[in-house]
Amino acid sequence: MVSKKSMLRVLDKSDVEAVHGATMTVLSMTGVFVNSLETLGLLKEKGLEVDEGKKTVKMPESVVMEAVKSCKRNFKLCARNKKNDITAVDGRTKNGPGAQCLLYLDPETDKIRSPMLADGITVCRLLDALPNIHIAYVPTYMFDVPEQYNALVTMAAGLINSSKCAYGGSTDGADVEMTMKLADALLGDREKLRKRPMFPGYVDPISPLGHDRTMLEVLLGYSRMDQPVFVTVMALAGGTAPVSLAGLLVQQNAEILSSIVISSCVTKSPRIIYGSVSCPLDMKHGTAATGSPEFSLIGAAAVQLAKYYRLPSNMGVQSDAKTTDAQTNYEKSFAAFAAVAAGADFSDLFVGSTNAFEIFSPVQAVIDDEIAANAARIASGIEISDETLSVDVISKVGPMGNFLKNMNTMNRFRQEHMVPGLTDRHPTRKWLELGSKDAKKRAKERMMELLNSHTPEPLEPEARKNIDSMLREYTKSIGADSLEKRS
Repeated sequence: MVSKKSMLRVLDKSDVEAVHGATMTVLSMTGVFVNSLETLGLLKEKGLEVDEGKKTVKMPESVVMEAVKSCKRNFKLCARNKKNDITAVDGRTKNGPGAQCLLYLDPETDKIRSPMLADGITVCRLLDALPNIHIAYVPTYMFDVPEQYNALVTMAAGLINSSKCAYGGSTDGADVEMTMKLADALLGDREKLRKRPMFPGYVDPISPLGHDRTMLEVLLGYSRMDQPVFVTVMALAGGTAPVSLAGLLVQQNAEILSSIVISSCVTKSPRIIYGSVSCPLDMKHGTAATGSPEFSLIGAAAVQLAKYYRLPSNMGVQSDAKTTDAQTNYEKSFAAFAAVAAGADFSDLFVGSTNAFEIFSPVQAVIDDEIAANAARIASGIEISDETLSVDVISKVGPMGNFLKNMNTMNRFRQEHMVPGLTDRHPTRKWLELGSKDAKKRAKERMMELLNSHTPEPLEPEARKNIDSMLREYTKSIGADSLEKRS
């Protein structure tokens, strides 16, 4: 058995119940804003109190909890290669990259610039190669691809350059339909997604207590197809949410639970991942403080609330730094440990991004992979058994003996000790002989090594042909060959 760990809990049971009770009061008395006539109609059919003029809906506890209880407790997120499928709740924290970052920290110049298509392809291939990353897609906006088909090219490039789990387009209903057409091209029939959900949706309610029309199109579109949906709130304490962390948790909880009620209007078993990337508003600079300790406190509390409702959870890991430096790494290390110690099922807004998900750095992605490995090892705990207690081994070696020569040492070492991929443990003299390389330099070298040695698993020929045809139909100029590795 593995010894029971003191997992991170920032709320007592009574605290969780207090947040739940306050949330039910907010939903039943204040309600939420729903900016969609279609959704208002669905909620009215459900018997809820709808004010069509103000576009507000009040939700009593009985309806909210009925919807929550109808949710699927566990499910798979499928990749185009089945070996990369992941289970939402499996006792480990699954990691993915940052959001669609608008800036790129160029590894060659160490300067910030706008990301391009070639950068997105490089980053996706790198994420596919990193061993502790479970979700891979193009996490940067591509400024050299026209807006009208940027989303399609982004998704297609992700599918071509990684066989890990990805996301569906999550901007509006048109994005959902484009995703379904990609499913037709990839699987031959979008209905196959019901058995192999490959394109989770991603929505973020508009704090405070708002559901925007386009996000509702995404939520309803994916829910109708029985796809998982990450409902991840980014509220700002003191800006778009109460300044008290408890008050923010109540509002955030109301936004996520009301999303579940909406999803339940079109599916019998919503597949919702309860997510938080909420943080304080830095009152001095007017920015989101995603590297703050409060960011992780809010996230850990959100994980507890997700467990209270028996839902999969998602917690962000982030930094406010603008480059790959000590601040980025100490902020991310604290946050990554908080996520795994809290028992988050996903930490998908983590790898490679900095400055509140604005800047993507491929060098930082390599460092984050190592941070994730360390956090996961700590969370796995210590195995206690007759074998690991090692009484016979200690007796055999005896006082003043040497365990290095004992066969048990190498066997157990492979099972219990993490072998780092980036960390330097050389003696000082050897480190100096090797060029006195710091972590950033070693990460850049590992990045280049992975990009030169790793080849993503190719698409099936028929799927590649179909995706190529779809790309050429939409873009008139870009084909599948344009989205493969560039020299």
